[in-house]
Amino acid sequence: MFLEKIIHGVRQKFGRKYPRKKVLVLEGGGMRGIFLTGVLQAFTDRSYFPWKLIIGSSAGALTGAAYATGQIHLARDAFFTKLLSGDFIHFANIIRQGKHVLDLDWMIETIIRGEEPLDEKKLKKSAPVIITATNCPKHAHPETVYLNSRKDSISTALKATSAIPVLYKSFVSYKDYHFLDGALLDPIPYKKALEMGYKENEIVVIVTRPKGYRKKEESFWVRTILESYYKKQEYRHLVDLLNNRYRKYNTTRDNLENVHTGIDVIYPPKEFRVDRLTKDEKKILEGFEQGISEGLRFLKKTTKANGRSGQPT
Repeated sequence: MFLEKIIHGVRQKFGRKYPRKKVLVLEGGGMRGIFLTGVLQAFTDRSYFPWKLIIGSSAGALTGAAYATGQIHLARDAFFTKLLSGDFIHFANIIRQGKHVLDLDWMIETIIRGEEPLDEKKLKKSAPVIITATNCPKHAHPETVYLNSRKDSISTALKATSAIPVLYKSFVSYKDYHFLDGALLDPIPYKKALEMGYKENEIVVIVTRPKGYRKKEESFWVRTILESYYKKQEYRHLVDLLNNRYRKYNTTRDNLENVHTGIDVIYPPKEFRVDRLTKDEKKILEGFEQGISEGLRFLKKTTKANGRSGQPT
């Protein structure tokens, strides 16, 4: 371990000089997180870790935590094996009372606390990982809560940020909060970094939808399911959020692409075929390879832009 640190230090000082960024922001997206994993695999292979802070939502939080501990292989192996096993996604449970489509408890026990658990001690010493979660109080508007890997339960935070409404049929309770999916209100949390005082040119965002993508309004059938499931009056603000979340997402993308143009953004290519619940292994592999390619492209492009020629090593 000591020798590895020395080698890493020598590479950082005398090797290829990569861009000095400070904040990494990771969008979620379920199985689309395989693209994030590919990019972070490319970063890991080139010992690229300049970050003072990582902010992630849903799958972005999981991959970000694994990357922060030097265990990106945990995320990679999960997407290729564990998450495709049939033990995580149960489509038949959509019509079963109280049964989750996404078994988040299984995810935590198998991936975070599995045979090789996430190194939580190292996570406490690494760059902080800020994890988004949406608190849904009764009779009140939902709000984003930013959990911190150095202060909060990492397993609870990762479960909370992944609790997609209806696919996870309850709330994740933590302290006085009742959490659902962290992407509901802050799907690409780069504004949190700006609010914390970081400059646009210090931020890198990795998204899981191609450039130019915008969400469509939920269909009549989806709205009917949401309104039926959260039919109690105490959830009326949550239903309103769910029915209009496409507006929030599109505004977030509009600002990222057209207003905050100093932020570096890594996009999947237009031919990226992985969706939130994809279980096709070929598509998963393709998405991973696309992530690696785009990660290398970013390092090469930004290295040249800084006046340094040559290929990344």
